[in-house]
Amino acid sequence: MSGTPEATRLRITRAARLENLPALLDAAERACERAGTSATDRDAVRLAVEEVSVNIITYGYVDGTPGPITLTFAWDPTQMTIEIEDRARAFSPDTIGAPDLESDWERREPGGLGWHLVRQMVDLVRYRPNRGRGNHVTLVKQIR
Repeated sequence: MSGTPEATRLRITRAARLENLPALLDAAERACERAGTSATDRDAVRLAVEEVSVNIITYGYVDGTPGPITLTFAWDPTQMTIEIEDRARAFSPDTIGAPDLESDWERREPGGLGWHLVRQMVDLVRYRPNRGRGNHVTLVKQIR
């Protein structure tokens, strides 16, 4: 993304605290507005960013002081790429299987629904650990 023109890129870093979630979501809204996405695509990007960010805030830094969350949005006429980075303990969403959506809710195992939603909202979810400490999640959403 280093060669991406500034007009097609937006970046925000905030401490991983729930009170900073509105700023992260506002950044997603601004990026979608600048990219000219449809309302449906904007809602999908916003929900995916919210789910990943809340997971980082709630579970990633649970064992220490909240560190940063950095969101980088880049787009062209056909797709938006969202890079989400943190310095939290390592966690790969690839380890989360699909939730049981068929059983009665009383019998379902908790967890996994957020990542299921993320995968439904975007076209690609890619994970890699950051060098040293942290996580790097890439979300790609095709713009219709």
